[in-house]
Amino acid sequence: MSPVLIGRSAELRQLRAALAAAPGAVLLGGDAGLGKTRLIREFGRDADARTLVGGCLELGSDGLPFAPFTTVLRGLVRDIGIEGVAGLVPRGDTGALARLLPEFGEPESDAASGEERARLFEVVLTLLERLAERGPVVLVIEDAHWADRSTRDLLAFLIRNLGAAPLLVVLTYRSDELHRTHPLRQLLAGLERLERVRRTEIGQLARADVAALVTELLGQTPPPGLVERIEARSEGNPCSSRRCSTTTARWRASCPSRCATCCWRASSGSPRRRRTSCGTPAAAAPASSTRCWRRCRGSTTRR
Repeated sequence: MSPVLIGRSAELRQLRAALAAAPGAVLLGGDAGLGKTRLIREFGRDADARTLVGGCLELGSDGLPFAPFTTVLRGLVRDIGIEGVAGLVPRGDTGALARLLPEFGEPESDAASGEERARLFEVVLTLLERLAERGPVVLVIEDAHWADRSTRDLLAFLIRNLGAAPLLVVLTYRSDELHRTHPLRQLLAGLERLERVRRTEIGQLARADVAALVTELLGQTPPPGLVERIEARSEGNPCSSRRCSTTTARWRASCPSRCATCCWRASSGSPRRRRTSCGTPAAAAPASSTRCWRRCRGSTTRR
């Protein structure tokens, strides 16, 4: 992974602006591999705020109720302790949180009634807002396309009832997972109409950004045409670009002459392809380069 976040300066500025204007929410979408998690990590590292992160889990169609909030609460308990959490809820009554974490006791019933859900929602909102009164808080819920109904309901409640405390809710999701009838679509459509909610889509990297990423990963200027080849194969997806660059770096490390043929064929994604990245038949490559490729391919395969 590149130590430098490349091609996401605009999105970083939007997140920082949203935090400065908190309370509010950011709905951050993008296809798989575009770097939403990396962007959030970079934002949280530099933000002058407490960052609480929880992720939804892919567990069938129903999901795990309140899974990201359980993760957030567990991390908060580790940080400030059970008594610290109790000090943030009304009258120190943490009973409603038992449905999220066993450290707070046993839930009143197996299935939460409407009244119990309402009390839980109010307690979570109060906890987060009182925490934010001590200093800005960023609540990140990742992979919301896997969120169960309970999680979606709690998210909608929190965002719609934000008070004056500097609390920023960031919701990430995979745009390519949202089919026409996906339940998250309705939630997003309702939330983005709210005044303090911003919806942002992460796009593909531009060629200049792909070039910067490849250069960073290779540790040197890439051979002519390699960036174009990687961009074509990855379609500007940072994860795919990183994978192609890593493969190329491995082949270059095994190639004694660091020849361009090895770079070309490694970036093609399959050592069995019979054409170089520019479309020239492999048979047309110089014999010395072809022999180098075969030698390097053998040494890499034996690793």
